[in-house]
Amino acid sequence: MDASKKVVFIFGPTGVGKTELAVRVAADIGEIISVDSMQVYRGLDCGTAKPAKAQLKKVKHHLVSIVPPDFRFSAGDFRRRALSAIDEIYLRKKIPFLVGGTGLYFRALEYNLSGAPDADTGLRNRLYQEDEQHKGALYRRLQDVDPETAASLHPNDTVRIVRALEVCILSGRKFSDFIRESGESNVTPLKVGITMDRHTVYERIERRCMSMIGRGLHREVYRLLQDGYDERYPSMKGLGYSHFIQYYKGCRSYSETVRLFVRDTKRYAKRQFTWFRREEDALWFEPVEHRRVKDCIESFMDVHKEGA
Repeated sequence: MDASKKVVFIFGPTGVGKTELAVRVAADIGEIISVDSMQVYRGLDCGTAKPAKAQLKKVKHHLVSIVPPDFRFSAGDFRRRALSAIDEIYLRKKIPFLVGGTGLYFRALEYNLSGAPDADTGLRNRLYQEDEQHKGALYRRLQDVDPETAASLHPNDTVRIVRALEVCILSGRKFSDFIRESGESNVTPLKVGITMDRHTVYERIERRCMSMIGRGLHREVYRLLQDGYDERYPSMKGLGYSHFIQYYKGCRSYSETVRLFVRDTKRYAKRQFTWFRREEDALWFEPVEHRRVKDCIESFMDVHKEGA
């Protein structure tokens, strides 16, 4: 892929209204690539805030419901598929909009981490086994050896925790160091951050969590468990899914499960705020400022056309 191709990043914390804004802005001019580590899984619908049918009809989406729940989808998988989708979108003379809240996926796409060591299957399997035997141990270890990367991840995000530890162990260096020293950019992004005051975001998160439950999140988790998908799989470690697994195992009451689901989602949003605020070249907008966002994007793409 030509590294000079321009794309639009739209990121921000969960619940802030990224998808709604992106669909409105991308209509007629672009296609959306989901940058979300949970939306890639088929069958995980109620708890992953996938775009609604009307949104899918209005704007073509990529990387939504593309792998089964037992697939260990990595940042490398995302990068390869996203680059392919960007090429396809350009062939249709549309603008690629990359929309979501998984910070490491944006980094994996923007930067070339060619210096990082290749995967070591044996080491990965040992780390996954350690995680199954001692819940939370891997995340605590990452906090010790690479607190910057740990701060960007949810404690249940085992795939990315394992990869970061794998890099640290094989290279003797922090994963965050490789990101800082990364090579030539794979794409040229316009970075659009979506934000609002945290109190409002937290209120939106509470409503969305309850809406997910109302749409049947707990029943969806039960069905997935019946199909053999349990907490061994990264897909089932996501917010809501891991919580209701504990409920069905009899470890928590229903009310405590809901409380922790809402609490942990707010905590995740807080970490996302911190992560994305490090993007010094980002332009920040409220989710209602779709006209200003679209003007900014059109200006950005016009510059590209003039230099083509």
